[in-house]
This record gives sequence, C-alpha cells and structure tokens, in this order.
Amino acid sequence: MGPRRQRRLRHPLAAELIRGADVIVGWGCALNMWTTRHGALIGPGATLVQVDLEEDAIGRHRPVEFGVCGEAAETARLTLWYLSGLGPAGGGAGPWPGYRSRELAVRIAGERRWRDVPYADTGGGGRIDPRTLSIGLDDLLPQERIVSVDSGNFMGYPSMFLSVPDEDGFCFTQAFQSVGLGLATAIGAALARPDRLPVAALGDGGALMGIAELETVVRLGLPMVIVVYDDEAYGAEVHHFGPDGHPLGTVTFPPADLARIARGFGCAGLTVRSRADLAGVADWLSGPRDRPLLIDAKVTSEQPSWWLEEAFRGH
Repeated sequence: MGPRRQRRLRHPLAAELIRGADVIVGWGCALNMWTTRHGALIGPGATLVQVDLEEDAIGRHRPVEFGVCGEAAETARLTLWYLSGLGPAGGGAGPWPGYRSRELAVRIAGERRWRDVPYADTGGGGRIDPRTLSIGLDDLLPQERIVSVDSGNFMGYPSMFLSVPDEDGFCFTQAFQSVGLGLATAIGAALARPDRLPVAALGDGGALMGIAELETVVRLGLPMVIVVYDDEAYGAEVHHFGPDGHPLGTVTFPPADLARIARGFGCAGLTVRSRADLAGVADWLSGPRDRPLLIDAKVTSEQPSWWLEEAFRGH
C-alpha cells in the first residue's frame, strides 16, 4: 500500500512558501486567477517563469520574465541536468540551500495535511461541521479507496480531507461546470477500479438531481459509500446571490430525509448530525457491505467555503 495523498487546494504552508519564493515556475499551468489566487501567490520581487507546450499560452494571463515552449517533464529533466552542473559537484558556485532547511522539513512533516491546520468547529444544534465530518470519514474508510467528487460549495471538503492512495484514487467532474454528475461519475470509477472502495461525495442539490442513479448503484451491487453534504440548498448560489439581497426561494430546499429516500432505493441509509453518528459508518464497514451506504450529513452552512469566496472575487 502506498502513502495516502491529498489534493492541496493551496495549503497555507504551500501558499506561504510560494509567496516567499524568489523564482516561481509554472509547469503547464495557465498562471490565471485560479492558479495564482488572483496574483496574491506571486511575491512582488519574484521572477516568473512559464513552461507550456503551446507558445501562445506563455504570458497569456500575466507577464513572465522567461518562457519555455516545451513538454513539462522533459523540460524539468533538462533543467535538473543543467542546474546539477552549476553546483559544487559540477564545479559551479553553489550551493543554494533555499527551502531545503531542517526547520522547514519539520514544518512540512507537521503541517502537510489540511487536517493539521487548526479550525474552529462550527458544529452544533443538530448540524456537523463539514471539516469534522470529512476528517472522521477519512479516519474510518479503508485506505484503498477511489473518491469521486461532484461540484458545488461543498466540494473542497472531500478534496481537502479525504486522502487517496495515489493519483488514480481521485475522480473530479468539475470540467463539465455542472452539479449533479458526481454519482454517475462515481459509478464509472467504481466499475473501473473494483479493487477499491468507491466513495461518492455530493452536495444535496447535486444528489437530488442525480438521485435516480441510486437504483443503478443498487442494481450493480456496488459497495459504495455515498456522502451527501446536506445544507438544504444549492450552497454556491446561496452564498453568491444572497449577500446582494436576491431572493433565494428557488435555490433553498425544505428539509429532506435523504437517508430514508435512499433506503427506498435499496441502500442502507444513515443520518449524521455529529461525529458520534459516524459510528454507523463503522458498523456498515464491518458488515457484509451487500448494500451501498448513503450518509445524509446535515452540515453547517452559515459561511461560504473559502475557495468559493476566492472564486467569486473573479466574477
């Protein structure tokens, strides 16, 4: 079994190191507002380098001091070969310790995961903090998993806190720019990797849009864990339009017992309002897993997710 991996979503330590770098190299990334946090990740004195296969992509979103038109992996190998000749072993002036210090190694070891970043738990009153939910699930679910994530306000929580064994353990639907595709995507991923526990992470809006696929999961006999981050709304629209006073009646829902609906399709259903309720997940994992499990997690939703706030600054 390989090491568990997490998508970084600009982890605070990574953002700190990028902002403090003398040289930033974009390997095949656009260097647009999404990859640079609206430019905030680029320090005022940093030298910006961009590597891309397409020549017209270089400098498209922001000026760069140096551009290389080439394939990222091969360019990296050639760069490493060239730099190795500039250090002491190659007769050059080096060394340049840069970020390779014992102090930073200690920080990386202690701050490498999002769960290592302190947060104020917002749970209570019958609702669970989505971070606490995701960390609890990460502790319970087997390591050999394939996580498929729908789109929406919730999507960073499973992406940040549900670790995966390798790059084949994460399946993302955001390229379609639509909610409601997560469950169907998870079914495809489950069929492609039957050796791993399939985990579908959905918002309640997207889950309700694709809810007929629960019958497909049951019919195919997939031992899937379906986690619904249930805030009784299309959360992105609530946080996007609500602050400007727009009516939200069409993007908020009355409470729904999604666990009970799932049982009607033939799934096992569990409602989670606190971390203690996750004991039901452990019970399902220890059993025959002959039915998929849908977890209706009633999550807190007073504030938009930070990545959504950042995205809205560009609109």
